[in-house]
Amino acid sequence: MHARVIVGLVFFALLACAGTKSERRYPRRPPGCALTIYHSPIPDVTVWDDLGVAEVGCHLDESEVACLQRLRTDACRMGGDMIYNVPKRALRPLERAMIYRGMVAHTRDLPAKKADDKPADAPPADAGSGPIVPLPLAAPEVVATPPTDGGVDVQSERRR
Repeated sequence: MHARVIVGLVFFALLACAGTKSERRYPRRPPGCALTIYHSPIPDVTVWDDLGVAEVGCHLDESEVACLQRLRTDACRMGGDMIYNVPKRALRPLERAMIYRGMVAHTRDLPAKKADDKPADAPPADAGSGPIVPLPLAAPEVVATPPTDGGVDVQSERRR
């Protein structure tokens, strides 16, 4: 009876793993990879993908530089090329411990624009190459219409 339960659990575990994606969008990077650290809550890039939170706890005997290096190693392992919202000083939850935590992210590549991908209302390519010449003001158009009754007031003529 126990063997059936174990076989059933293994079957469901394999079935659950079959639908997972084995390839990640941003694969792991080697330790010591190029990484930018931002202490601000938002990075100085236009678009990025968040990958997760990296957190390292270090003993106080370790230097802050070594602790930050462990944070950088974790971010590279996650596939990131930047960490943001990193405190300038380590958090000290315990007397002999320090913690660094930051959001790991990867800059998103913008799709390359083709030369023929211009908006419909885009000016021609040479529109900004010459001097600016103001357009002349158009004079208001005055149209003289002759009276239909020959210039005589019809109402006053009837009363006579």
